[in-house]
Amino acid sequence: MASPEPVDAFPLPQDDMDVADFVRGLRSIKFWAGDPSLEVLYRRTGVATSTLSDALNPQRRRLPSLELVRSLVRACGANAVQAAQWERAWRSARARDSHLAAAGPLATSRLLPLAEDWTPRQLPPDISGFTGRADALVALSGIRRDAPATVITGTAGVGKTALAVHWAHQLVGHYPDGQLYLDLRGHATDPALTASEALSVLLQSLGVPGERIPLDLNLQMGLYRSVLANRRVLVVLDNVLDVAHVRPLLPSGHDCHALVTSRDTLTGLVVREGAARISLDILPAAESLELLAVQLGRDRVDAELGGAEELAELCAHLPLALRIAAANLAARPAQSLAGTVAELGGTDLLARLQVVGDPESAVAAAFDLSYRSLPVEAQRLFRLLGVIPGPEASREAAAVLLGRELSAPVLELDELLAAHLLSEPILGRYRSHDLLALYAKQLADTEPQETREPALHRLLSWYLLSLDAANRIIMPNGWVLFPDEFPLTGSPQTFSGPHDAQAWLAAEHANLITAAIHVSEYGPAPFAWHLAHALRANFDAHRSAGGALAASQAGLRAAEARDHPLGRGMCHMCFGFIAMDIGDLDAALEEFNSAKIQFDRIGFARGLAAAWNDSAEVCTRSGRIVEALHHASTALTFHTDYAPSRAVHHANLAEIFRIQGNYTASQRHAQEALALAAGNGNPQTAAVAKRVAGMTHLAMGQLVPAEELLSEGRAAAEVVGSQNNLYDALSALALLCVRAGRVAEALNWIEPLQDLLDLGTPGFAPEDLAETAIVETYLAANRIHHAIEFGATGLARRVAAGHGLTVTRLRVVLGRAHAAAGDFVAARSLWEAALPHTIEESLPERADIEGLLADLQNCAGAE
Repeated sequence: MASPEPVDAFPLPQDDMDVADFVRGLRSIKFWAGDPSLEVLYRRTGVATSTLSDALNPQRRRLPSLELVRSLVRACGANAVQAAQWERAWRSARARDSHLAAAGPLATSRLLPLAEDWTPRQLPPDISGFTGRADALVALSGIRRDAPATVITGTAGVGKTALAVHWAHQLVGHYPDGQLYLDLRGHATDPALTASEALSVLLQSLGVPGERIPLDLNLQMGLYRSVLANRRVLVVLDNVLDVAHVRPLLPSGHDCHALVTSRDTLTGLVVREGAARISLDILPAAESLELLAVQLGRDRVDAELGGAEELAELCAHLPLALRIAAANLAARPAQSLAGTVAELGGTDLLARLQVVGDPESAVAAAFDLSYRSLPVEAQRLFRLLGVIPGPEASREAAAVLLGRELSAPVLELDELLAAHLLSEPILGRYRSHDLLALYAKQLADTEPQETREPALHRLLSWYLLSLDAANRIIMPNGWVLFPDEFPLTGSPQTFSGPHDAQAWLAAEHANLITAAIHVSEYGPAPFAWHLAHALRANFDAHRSAGGALAASQAGLRAAEARDHPLGRGMCHMCFGFIAMDIGDLDAALEEFNSAKIQFDRIGFARGLAAAWNDSAEVCTRSGRIVEALHHASTALTFHTDYAPSRAVHHANLAEIFRIQGNYTASQRHAQEALALAAGNGNPQTAAVAKRVAGMTHLAMGQLVPAEELLSEGRAAAEVVGSQNNLYDALSALALLCVRAGRVAEALNWIEPLQDLLDLGTPGFAPEDLAETAIVETYLAANRIHHAIEFGATGLARRVAAGHGLTVTRLRVVLGRAHAAAGDFVAARSLWEAALPHTIEESLPERADIEGLLADLQNCAGAE
């Protein structure tokens, strides 16, 4: 195909571009930049070459994702203005794309702000040298496209995954909206993914932020199927345990298709869902020889045909065993096939391979040939990788296991990759097939205790030290306790900021959870509760309640078995955080009270201060302000030298006093919080303190200092990338602008605030002013209908969550909106419902409500 004509200036988009025009424009940009190869663009953008090739394909029918377009034009030399022009052109072209326009109304776009622009391409690379399975491929070709699923079943090692991946690559053109791939670990040494965990991964792969994913399985299923509606996506679900394991993961509708592999026959899917099924057996003798010929070269096999036939028999014509044996032979070109047969025949391989459904031992024996050919240090690393409780390792984890500095090169990883004992599915993340992982764990058991246990200790130390570093960046009062029983060694991962810290947490999440569970059973047990408590930053950042709960339960089991007060208290704190997030405030308070009991047993001041402070936050959210004041005041009585915690404690007291109308006390504690935040250097703490101090000035009618502090708080939140603090700051700024009569400015603030609210982003502020600020802004802008509609939805949500303070404030402002619309009956009902709470808690809103009701009564009397 001819290249675009060269141009002197950077190519700019034309007006009214359709998809074809837009792709031609991207190709012109690439040509203008010197026509760099896809490999060069991959290094510049981090986008896979296959994805880049697909984006630049003139035959594609849909626009590439916006993130890909941004990365590509910048990689080709666009400046900020030029990149913005191409982004506007993309949005314009998207509006013209009838396929996307058919996806739903604007409401759906707001519901799924990222998913609509996300095209996953997750298929693993096609199997090198795939051969055989001619009958199965014919059968797959005959399956109707409208069948909801295709099931590939057969025994372990029979090549189910290889066939599924190979076939999936043939189907890519039929599913232009993406291809998902997920290993469910149904038959693996690690615990299988639950349906809920799997749906969480799939939804995030489709571009849904982790914080938007509900905890309830039915809600997850509904969101998953909604995201896939009107999209043509292939979903490959590998290594399924049984029907119940996979049924919730099947997409609905005829545009998507699930390709499922399992040792189970999954008859239930065939009967109820109408799935097609292909059953794989061992290879015919001819296909076994063909597989060896592809792997080793036809000349070599033809030259030793008898040896090849014996080797195929020895491997029981099982594809996995054949491939392993061939790989070892390929690495030893001087070795004869007959010699290999003799070597393998002298091991347990024959007997193991003949055990139906349990090829692990035979595979381990075959792996040993590759393992023994490794250099000594690479062997050591492979053994130590078996120490890792989780499913994968980073380069840094490998360095830690070997006792090296984090920045040191780990060339042994390349040697393990070359020997096919490791794979690198994601750049910088290394893992093994489940059988190889088992083999590594068995080898780890042979490692002398004096080297195995220190390696595990180094790894656990690195996890905790890095979690501490991430906590201190991500959370306003983040801190991690280290076990006294086991002094930590090594250095933590270093982070450039919150985004970097959160990326590390996301990448290591499965390893951290698995490590906490593992050490709770196998030791050293103190790491179980310390890891569980430290993971609260990961929970706050990614809303991984399922994993946090499992880790906390494991930690508590270990702590209770040893009656360890500190461990028990830390885990009860974790349960409290989880309960708060899912809206069970009574359960959260109960957990924090349990933590107090345990911390009190050992006089742990920092823990007691945290538990009392978190209890105050729960009470503030639920509207029990008098009780909240008691908890927050008590928190300050415990001496703690950790300044960020004390700053947050003062900030919470300032907030509670302001809610009660005691502005003098509020101002005093706000100033304490500001001073402590300025002294400790934690930008998250500073953002909280400035917002709290600004809100106190706002409540006192001091708009100038209020705006200065709130603006600084917003800027600090944006600099550190804290959506939680940004959520609170935008709420406060919108209220300030309403009070100042700057309604247009308030409307500007609530637009990004609504986006955060739609994403399910929580604020750090326990009073949560977001819906109140939005309703007041609409009311000030005379958008009465919007105020009523939004306020009613928010009120229902907050009532269900038990957020009593927010409920009262929403009732007041929503009543004002109804009154403005002339519906005085509805207004009276809302105000009368809000009044008892303000009386019981001595809130300043009481006088406002009583005045509003009196005005209504006077108007009725006048009539």
